[in-house]
Amino acid sequence: MIVALGDLLLDITCRTQAPILYGTDCFVKSTLSPGGSAANFAVWVARLGAEAGLIAKVGDDVLGRSLLQDLKQEGVTSGVVIGEETTGFTLVILDQSGERTMLAARGATSTLSIDDLDWALLDRADLLHVTAYSFFEDMPQQAALAAMRHVKSCGKSLSLDPSAYGYLQRLGAEAFFALAQGVDILFPNLDEGRALTGKREPEHIMRCLLERFPVVALKMGAQGAMAGTRDTIVHQSALAVPVVDTTGAGDAFAAAFAVTWLKQHDLASALHDGIRLAAEVIQAPGARFRAAPHGPLLRQ
Repeated sequence: MIVALGDLLLDITCRTQAPILYGTDCFVKSTLSPGGSAANFAVWVARLGAEAGLIAKVGDDVLGRSLLQDLKQEGVTSGVVIGEETTGFTLVILDQSGERTMLAARGATSTLSIDDLDWALLDRADLLHVTAYSFFEDMPQQAALAAMRHVKSCGKSLSLDPSAYGYLQRLGAEAFFALAQGVDILFPNLDEGRALTGKREPEHIMRCLLERFPVVALKMGAQGAMAGTRDTIVHQSALAVPVVDTTGAGDAFAAAFAVTWLKQHDLASALHDGIRLAAEVIQAPGARFRAAPHGPLLRQ
């Protein structure tokens, strides 16, 4: 089983047809969809045919209940607890190129604590995936670290997505590395890799990070992705597809990479599957497009 720990939110996506004019009205096209980086990851794991679980927190409100029902329909085992704060949401603003700016009202997810952890679900995890959004606030950070220590003590694996370039800049690389002790697979994007290493070129970033982590998968957007161990680094180009919305592409990439890596321990195959699923996601609005085929990835 693959278990994710982190955010379960509603995504409100607004796509602009022209530059935003602040202080006046702007017309947008909008969609509502379940989101949250950890939840996106867990849903894609389940859609890819693997057993998935999620540890998160929502509010006792209509939004929280809807998100829990969606998880059930997706086949994700719920370790989600209900708290006193309202359920969080993210306002995603997309420009004409598909690039996004996200405004997060984290709500109940900010109060996830050690007492909220589903230890029985963690005991079932072959891999625990954590998003660094859980490191932003004290209580979720302590919960994430406790869960990570527990899974490692059981001899199982950890993966981590650094999640936010701005957060890494404020925190600093060494402080992040201290939080990331024991992580087996790191999923940075190019900006995050540069913030963590001070290097500019992707291969140099990979070499630096592989001194600290056994496996690194570097997401590089239109440049594709790299994945490596201390012995081998492989690169694959991105697929040439129209970009509608990049929201959730990194979560989908990480989910597909993790599922394939756990099955095959083959970098090229895991990278192929991650890139292919991310390419599907960016062609539709929202982090979890509904046309996705269930079951194992179909190779081309």
